Amino acid sequence: MTHVDPTHDDPVVAGMSGAVGGPLGERAARGGAFSVLGVLLAITALTFALGLLTKTTCANDDWSPQQADRFTHACSSEVADEYTGTGLVELAWPWSGDEATRERYPVTDEPALVGLWTYATARVTHLLSGSPDISERYRQPATTVAQSDDAAAERSLFMAVNAVLLAGVAMLATAALAAVHRRRPWDAAGFAAAPVLAVAGAISFDLLAVAAVAGALWAWSRGRGVLAGALLGVGAAAGVWPVLVLAAFLLVAVTERRATWVLPTVVTAVGTWAVLNAPAFLTGRTQWERAWSATFERSADRGSLWRIVADTAGLATDVGLVVSWLLVALWTGLVVALVLLAPARPRVSQVALLLVAGYALLGIVYEPQQALWLLPLAALARPRWRDLLVWQAGEVFFLAATSWWEGGLLSPGDGEQSGFYWVAIVIRLVCTGWLVAVVVRDLWWPEADPVEDPETPPAGRSGDEAQDSTMRSNVVAV
Repeated sequence: MTHVDPTHDDPVVAGMSGAVGGPLGERAARGGAFSVLGVLLAITALTFALGLLTKTTCANDDWSPQQADRFTHACSSEVADEYTGTGLVELAWPWSGDEATRERYPVTDEPALVGLWTYATARVTHLLSGSPDISERYRQPATTVAQSDDAAAERSLFMAVNAVLLAGVAMLATAALAAVHRRRPWDAAGFAAAPVLAVAGAISFDLLAVAAVAGALWAWSRGRGVLAGALLGVGAAAGVWPVLVLAAFLLVAVTERRATWVLPTVVTAVGTWAVLNAPAFLTGRTQWERAWSATFERSADRGSLWRIVADTAGLATDVGLVVSWLLVALWTGLVVALVLLAPARPRVSQVALLLVAGYALLGIVYEPQQALWLLPLAALARPRWRDLLVWQAGEVFFLAATSWWEGGLLSPGDGEQSGFYWVAIVIRLVCTGWLVAVVVRDLWWPEADPVEDPETPPAGRSGDEAQDSTMRSNVVAV
């Protein structure tokens, strides 16, 4: 099978290839699937490593949350903060209802799978640190424990453990994306070499949900609906947004008038989500509910359009929350109409990107790491480096501006810093809007879509049967 070569397919890559001799020639030796995958995995590892290098300043300070340099160098990470901020330094169970524990540390507001992940990596950190005496720490004030040299060293080790594991998760995502379109494995380079992956990959645990979604897209492209559902259940246990990808599966199946295909996917997704949430729910339901309240009851905060509205015109928390969700619902309705009226069958990645982008543009809050949500979808939905870089330029600028804003560094003298931050928010919104616009154009004018022959099998079929029937059947494309 001949792969679509990016030096012939993408104008930006073709132009850049001049530095290494130009586009691939007709008689050039072409590597097989494993050669392409090896290159993509190496690119992912390099991208992630470069991102970690940008955080050297924070690493040198043992990831201390008190260091001002974390803002000037935009190198802070929620991963490191989680260790001493929620009691993992004392191996506290994330959803413990013990009053003494809750007096010392707040309940984690992370989703269930992230809580399990952090608890497991904290266990590994303690083991690698020589299993320090937890009972001795418990007799000290929590602030004293967090500021101790031992805790600082363990915080750095915790960050290192998670960085290695998250890099592995990113490579799994790359492998899944590379396998979605058999003739277009290089589309995964839009994820593997993404600036957003470099700057945001290690600042949170969002890559867990991202990798699960990438795996679900691969499973769906192979007609493995049950596996796709299980992976989306994993993703939803690490972050609510993969539910929108499940909705995209349903919408695309509806366009084929085969909505019943998605039923096993939905059932498996719900079941997997329930299983992964069971430990938190059963051991501390009140604490488990905190993650949900943190998601759905937030006020206008950094990064969103509503932050500007709140700063300029005033915005009551309840009003902003209701209006935001109403607009997201309206956006979803418009996407549904677009999909149903589109002249050609849409691809799942296109529909999912538009649904997730609705929250990115209209949600009540937007964290810099949320750009990772769109990354695997954008790599498949619009595999053109011009559009990917336009979008990501806005995200990278926004991430840096957010760090400077948090550190109070956007104030000229004693002036107001909000205006500079508003500019960063607007730039992010415009750049995301650009990505949305080109995907909408591809849906409405299919001749503009760069993915012309997505060799994906019918939903509900798998293995050789699906592969043999690909060219004879209508397909559910990713």
